[in-house]
Amino acid sequence: MFLRVVVFYLATMAFSGILNALQSAVGPDPDLIQLVQFAPALGVGVMFLAFRRTTRVAVRFKPAKVAAGRSALVVGIVVAAMLVSVLVHVVAGRSWRADSLPFPVWALVITMIVGAAGEELGWRAYLQPYLQTRFPVLGSSLIVGVLWGFWHIGGFANGLAFMGLFVVMATALSVVMGAVLQGARRTNLVVATAAHAAVNLALILLFDEEGGDLFPIAVLAAVWTVTAVVVGWAGSVQVRRSVEVEDRAAGPVRLG
Repeated sequence: MFLRVVVFYLATMAFSGILNALQSAVGPDPDLIQLVQFAPALGVGVMFLAFRRTTRVAVRFKPAKVAAGRSALVVGIVVAAMLVSVLVHVVAGRSWRADSLPFPVWALVITMIVGAAGEELGWRAYLQPYLQTRFPVLGSSLIVGVLWGFWHIGGFANGLAFMGLFVVMATALSVVMGAVLQGARRTNLVVATAAHAAVNLALILLFDEEGGDLFPIAVLAAVWTVTAVVVGWAGSVQVRRSVEVEDRAAGPVRLG
C-alpha cells in the first residue's frame, strides 16, 4: 500500500511541475483555470498503467438520487461554513468581500467544476477509497487531507504560517468530505467535485486568503476544523443509530 501511495503522489507532483510550466508558457489565464488541477487525474492514469488490474476509481454517476442528495448535503455544509467565516470577519471588523472578479461568475462556475473534477478524480475518487481498504474513514481522510494540502506547494510563497494553516484547512475539509462520502455508493467523484467546486468558488467570491494576510486563512482553518468535528460527531451518531436498528431487527423473535 505504501508503495502505491508514494507512486501516485510522486506522479502527481511530477505532472504538477509539467502543467505549471505549460501554463506559464502558453496559458490559459490561471485566474480562470489552473492546469495543475489535472495533475491528480494524470496520476491516476499512471496507476492504471502500473497496477492495471487492481486500480479502482469511484466515478459512478448512479444512483442519481444518492449523488444528488450527498452533493446537496456537502454543498450545504460548505455554504454554512463559509457564512460563519464571513460572520467572523464582520464581527472582527475585517474586510471579507473580494474587490473584483477576473471573469464572469458563470465562467468561473464552469471552470471551478472542471478543475475540481480533475483534482478529485485523484484525491477522493481514487486515493480515498484505496486507503479505506486498509484504514478507517477518518484515518484515510486525514492522510488524503495532509497530502492534498502539501500538494499546494505554492502556498509556501506566503510563508510557513500560511502554509500550515492551509494544510489544517485542507485536512479538515477532507475529513468533512470523507464523512459525507460514506454510503455514497461509489459516486465519490460527483460528490467530491460538488464540494470542492463550492469551496473554490466561495473563496474567490468572498475572501482574499492568498494575499499574504493570515487572518482569512486562520479563520477558514478554524471554522473548517470545527465543522469537521461537528460533521464527524453527527456521522458517528448516525452510524451508532443504524447499528442499533440493525441489532433490534436481528433480535430473537418469540413464537407462540
